[in-house]
Amino acid sequence: MSQIFQRIFHERDPVAEQLPLYGSPIPIIVLTLIYLAIVLVLGPLFMRNRKPFNIKNVILAYNFAQIIANCWLCYQFIVIFYANRADVPDFGCLTKFPHSPALQELNIYGLYIFYLLKVIDYVETVFFVLRKSFKQVSFLHIYHHIMMSTFVYYLGSYYGGAGQYASVIALNCAVHGFMYTYYLISALQPNKKMGLWWKKYITRIQLTHFVLVLLHHSYPLIFRPQCGFPKGLLWFAVCQSLIMVALFGNFYRRTYLQNKQNKEKEDINGNKEKSVKNK
Repeated sequence: MSQIFQRIFHERDPVAEQLPLYGSPIPIIVLTLIYLAIVLVLGPLFMRNRKPFNIKNVILAYNFAQIIANCWLCYQFIVIFYANRADVPDFGCLTKFPHSPALQELNIYGLYIFYLLKVIDYVETVFFVLRKSFKQVSFLHIYHHIMMSTFVYYLGSYYGGAGQYASVIALNCAVHGFMYTYYLISALQPNKKMGLWWKKYITRIQLTHFVLVLLHHSYPLIFRPQCGFPKGLLWFAVCQSLIMVALFGNFYRRTYLQNKQNKEKEDINGNKEKSVKNK
């Protein structure tokens, strides 16, 4: 696998290669395999004859830390790019910035922090297993986590920076900041179901995020063919955006639209039965 990516990117980035968990693909591969084993096999077996664990305080701390980390990283990308906007010739084609130390540093170290956050995201699924919320351990959930962590590793390790994906990082962190705020409030008030009225808007925001990513990476392919960012990575982002729009769109349809229709049918049938009994 490493040889394939070396042929695409020609060489590993010397700076990224010195960072922990970035120098070799073995750590991310091992972590991902352990993650799959725990959430799909070992975890369910361990919880089979056990009651759900009460890990509310751990989840609260985790959600709060995720809010701080994601909002901080989103802020860093927006502020540093804005402060150095004169060094960005075209926001529609973001590559490396050798003439801007601030952008160059953000390009690699900002991506590296984002990568660590995507690996830490694996813990969320473990929480689902420990709480026996197996319904939340869906294909969409697992696929999204693994795809993000493994790809961000290769992006930083071989390309050596965020490049066009800087927009993805800012958008993704903003969405996750909002999402973990919902999780935090829901964990504080688990019995009130107060989040249901805005839970669906999180999915809408995620869908909007993937559409924006699709447009942002399609732009240089169509209007900036001379853009220095690797075409393969642009096509990957376009294809992944389409996949995620389809998966999240299907989840939204099943969870909110279909359930709403079923509930309306039940209400109609219930009203009919009441009227018949009254007669």
